[in-house]
Amino acid sequence: MKKRAAALGRLMRTLHTYSAMWVLLLLLFFSITGITLNHPDWQSKWGAQQQLQQLPLPEPLQHWPLATQQQEYATTLVDWLKSTQGVAGISWQARFDSDEQTLELSFKRPAGFAVALVDFAAAEIELEQQFNGYLALANDLHKGRDSGALWKALIDITAIACLLFALTGFYLLLKMPSKKQLGNALAVLGGVMAVLAYLLAFH
Repeated sequence: MKKRAAALGRLMRTLHTYSAMWVLLLLLFFSITGITLNHPDWQSKWGAQQQLQQLPLPEPLQHWPLATQQQEYATTLVDWLKSTQGVAGISWQARFDSDEQTLELSFKRPAGFAVALVDFAAAEIELEQQFNGYLALANDLHKGRDSGALWKALIDITAIACLLFALTGFYLLLKMPSKKQLGNALAVLGGVMAVLAYLLAFH
């Protein structure tokens, strides 16, 4: 029994130590951006960019596509905009207007967007790109906004590591009689503070 308890204690210490080290930089990132999200008045436009361009529509793409070819056409134009104009986006949408003979491509990305309006009659593209700055980028990454499935999976992994770190720390504290009383008191105090903050703020 004592051997099992000792083995469990070693396992908990290992999990406690390495669950935090595993995602140390991400924990720091989400902690810092948690503070900046809580203070939107700190919002900085450092690195912000806005660009509006009038571009000629590439000659091979100047024809109005048939309904069955519209998705393929939009994909080809998106690839061209990304490779030649540096348009960035985690996802995009296309909206064809057959009455006006126009195509609108909208790109989503953290802290910004891009919109390309294609006028087939004039064979031109009006391209607007906006980036709201690096602090806005960090805040959007914290929220997982327009950041894609891979980044959202990384957020989940970080959250699981935080759970492991917290639960194993609680277990280890319970196994330390000299510190258990203070630790339990602090845990209760933290819970009471959260409840009081909610009651005072919303009631």
